[in-house]
Amino acid sequence: MVTSDDRTGIESGLRFDGRVAVVTGAGRGIGREFAHLLAARGAAVVVNDIGRSADSERYGTEENRQPAETVAQEIRDRGGRAVASTADISSEGEAASIVALAREMFGGVDIVVNNAGIVIMKEIRELSVSDFLSAFNVHVIGAFNVLRAAWAHMCSQRYGRVVNVTSSEGCIFGSPGMAAYAAAKGGSAGLTRVLATEGQPFGIQVNGVLPGAVTRAQRSTDESRSPSHEIDMSPSLVAPGVVWLAHEQCAVSGKFFATSSGRMGAVYTGVAEGYQAPDLKEWTLEAARDNWQQIAASEPAIIAENARDYKDFRIAAFRKHVKSVPETIA
Repeated sequence: MVTSDDRTGIESGLRFDGRVAVVTGAGRGIGREFAHLLAARGAAVVVNDIGRSADSERYGTEENRQPAETVAQEIRDRGGRAVASTADISSEGEAASIVALAREMFGGVDIVVNNAGIVIMKEIRELSVSDFLSAFNVHVIGAFNVLRAAWAHMCSQRYGRVVNVTSSEGCIFGSPGMAAYAAAKGGSAGLTRVLATEGQPFGIQVNGVLPGAVTRAQRSTDESRSPSHEIDMSPSLVAPGVVWLAHEQCAVSGKFFATSSGRMGAVYTGVAEGYQAPDLKEWTLEAARDNWQQIAASEPAIIAENARDYKDFRIAAFRKHVKSVPETIA
């Protein structure tokens, strides 16, 4: 199994010296790997973990009730700088305390990795509003709380790197029993896209990652959908790609990347040209039926960089096919 504790090449490679990182859900799994790799490369790290799992009934009794302090001590034992936080990110005040701790102990905050999350496996007929909200409170509200607390500081220093850990569930496809989790991860993706636009004038880059690794959360899902019995899905193999997105040399924002087993690739949304009625009076139910093959085709298409690109694409398609334009928009 590959481990991110291997320090080969660390002194001469990409560094985070002088940077301060907040990593939520960093007491176990991939969050622990993010914290360790950032610290090994020179960052001071606030290791945040509530110390219990909101969906802990799936895993039985947890032996380690202080995972944040355990990871922080591991980092310090290796010569790094780290402090533990057990704040609950779903609470606005507690989330703010994480950023306050980073500023108090290390002088600021440059990097936020929103990794904390829970998995609720219930089909919609069994899913309660409370279940649904519990997923949103961690994945969406929690990430929002931490970022809102850090945002003003990042804006004032005109620099920031944010990595939101989202999922193929909710960003690419859906699976039975994953309504709460996928909807929350979809919300995280929307937050990522918008904050990338808001952060751009201030040098703040916001990206999303769709990780694949064997963790407690992954084991709570349907194992038949995981290739972990065929390939190495060690959490440490997710960390390099995520931490790269947090580096000052990484110049992308508003993007999504899937990473697992030493692989990383872009995930994007394409918009197909579809069918444009040449005469707007003829756009009817029957026209939708009769032109469905073209409507449902995935090509030709564009990958819009932003809302402006999408707007321009729509206008171009309209003007390409519509010869008689109503006077109101001529």
